[in-house]
Amino acid sequence: MATRRRPRAPRARDEAPVASSRAAGHSGGRDARRQGPGAADGTGAGVDVRGRTVRGAAAAGAVLLALVACTSTEPEHDRADDVVVAVGSPFLSLNAGTAAGLAPGSTLVRGLVQSGFTSLEEDGSVVADPSFGTVEVVDDEPFTVRYTIAETARWSDGVPVTPADLLLEWAARSGQLDEVVPEIGADGLPVDPAALDDVVAFAATSPALVHATAVPRVDGATVTVVHDRRVADWQVALDVNLPAHVVGRLALDPAAQTTDDPAPTGAGTVPPTDGPTPGATATGAAPGGTATGAPATTEPAPGADPTAVAADAARWAGAVQTAVEEQDRDALVDVARVWRAAGTAGDVATDPVLTTTTGPYVLAQVDDDGVLAVPNDAYAGAAPAAYASVRVRTDLDPLAQVDAVSEGGVDVAAPLSTGDVLAAAAQVEGATVLTGGDAVLQLVLQEGGGGVFDAAASSAGQATAARAAFVATVPREEVVTRAAEPLWGDATVSDEVLAEVALGPLPSGEGTAATAAPTAAAPTGTATATQAPTAPGADGLVVRLLANTDDPVRAEALEVVTSAAADAGIEVVVAEVEDPAAALRTEPEAWDAALVPVAQEALGVSAAVARWRTDGATNVTGHADDALDEAVDALDRAVDADARADALGAVAEGLRASGAVLPLVRTPALTLVRDSPVAGLPTPAGVPLLPPARADLTSWWGWVRG
Repeated sequence: MATRRRPRAPRARDEAPVASSRAAGHSGGRDARRQGPGAADGTGAGVDVRGRTVRGAAAAGAVLLALVACTSTEPEHDRADDVVVAVGSPFLSLNAGTAAGLAPGSTLVRGLVQSGFTSLEEDGSVVADPSFGTVEVVDDEPFTVRYTIAETARWSDGVPVTPADLLLEWAARSGQLDEVVPEIGADGLPVDPAALDDVVAFAATSPALVHATAVPRVDGATVTVVHDRRVADWQVALDVNLPAHVVGRLALDPAAQTTDDPAPTGAGTVPPTDGPTPGATATGAAPGGTATGAPATTEPAPGADPTAVAADAARWAGAVQTAVEEQDRDALVDVARVWRAAGTAGDVATDPVLTTTTGPYVLAQVDDDGVLAVPNDAYAGAAPAAYASVRVRTDLDPLAQVDAVSEGGVDVAAPLSTGDVLAAAAQVEGATVLTGGDAVLQLVLQEGGGGVFDAAASSAGQATAARAAFVATVPREEVVTRAAEPLWGDATVSDEVLAEVALGPLPSGEGTAATAAPTAAAPTGTATATQAPTAPGADGLVVRLLANTDDPVRAEALEVVTSAAADAGIEVVVAEVEDPAAALRTEPEAWDAALVPVAQEALGVSAAVARWRTDGATNVTGHADDALDEAVDALDRAVDADARADALGAVAEGLRASGAVLPLVRTPALTLVRDSPVAGLPTPAGVPLLPPARADLTSWWGWVRG
């Protein structure tokens, strides 16, 4: 494999043998019968290198050689340094502060092209990248965090990462400069985005930065952030996101608002180009014209004066820093507008932010089929690119992804795991099938909305008895056996209550398990398939269960829960709603219980606090508990590892004891890796299972780094 070199022009999409064998009308397999050009001239005579006619035995030898040449097989593939990954979730945005940027497809791509101070692992642990910089607590009262940017931290256009980049992100995520709080719809987006254009409104307040009320202090390459109180998520609270020098130019330079170089629209609907498009220079300007084969580059245009380019970038980054430090309203209105829109999937020429990142790869092409990333020549960090290009395809359905691996057009696929997809994957020769766990499927109960578990609709005693009776009927082992094991043979019952923090078991503190098992006081989920419990409050109980039955795992879990409850005298009916996902958040009166797959969150502790504290921002169940609130508040302020582990355990134990949530099983995930050597194709090594529910996939991409 090549290391950190600019690749040749990538093969056009329709040249790669990636079409589904079903669509082609055959059973699959690659056509290995293509022949090379013949060498015989058809006369029965050969011609030697000096132009003389060769007859007799020599001529016969020449004919034999010609026949051999005619029947030889040309290499079917020619991309040994170009790896292709197929997934089901589209790339939407590089902006990690927006709903689109937090979508699974965006998280995957950002993990490939963006580096920062830290990254987050599946178990909730934080991994530092000293080649980018350091993050450290320098004072406990007031709680103060210092960021020091390393000299090797650079944007892909060669511009150094500066404090301006962090100040821009603080301005966007702290909420301190926003003049309005927009109404957010069920999709996580502002209901009226046009109303934000004339005010300072980044509309992306982070709970991990909301207590950083003062403008951060800048001293050389360091940025110091003072919080009003301790913040558990301090290690991942602030990092680089969008480049200040590009956002500054797009927002504040009148020359950037031309038809040749339009500002980002934010709609993500810019028509994609047919091929790679030149990206931005260090000043954010895109060279004219459309590339016909060469990958995009964020390097300065040929002949550009590097000193002038650097000075221009510093000018626009400085303009952003000044606007934030001096709270220049006029400038911040424009900066906020560009920040909200920048980085959305579309033509890379119209959004230079798409080609200006800090990781070992940089986007060269974004289209309807996915993205193409190439090595970032400006990258000087600890994990350089190991392939000439990485193509992430999002245009194939699950079975087509499997076919593409079989046919050599895709090297790694992470299709939706279903029975037919898993069976097809098992038939692919020369490939390894990886199965494992993804999001944690949990059963949560609605304690508001006037339903059967709402104390206000009956009494506290009746509601508590009803909750205990229903949850006690759930046979978790049978849910695992019927819903998960057919797709993941090693599936087990999950006890992960705080899946937003970690998808697997959390580390334990002193004497406290962070993953709480059922307790005697709350015999939740203790039923078996053959013996359902009889409990007070069960007779005549009707529970409306909210579930997306388009998901086969949830559909099967629903069947198990329904059957087991019926054996205990409880009737379970499917909640009648148009959109289960929306109803979970906006229609508490329409459901009593819900099957919810819980993904990891980038700010895990903050997410857990918002989900389970009384009146929390994402507390969809209406659960309220003064004792739990105390435990949650302690967790929200736990900044060292031991205190955090103990606090996580206390919150998990409180939730399980109250019967507010019952974890069932991790939903199955599938990854198919073509790992047998094939001429002309890369041979990926060390590829792990891809769980889309992870909040950060930086470490998953370790196999494409040196």
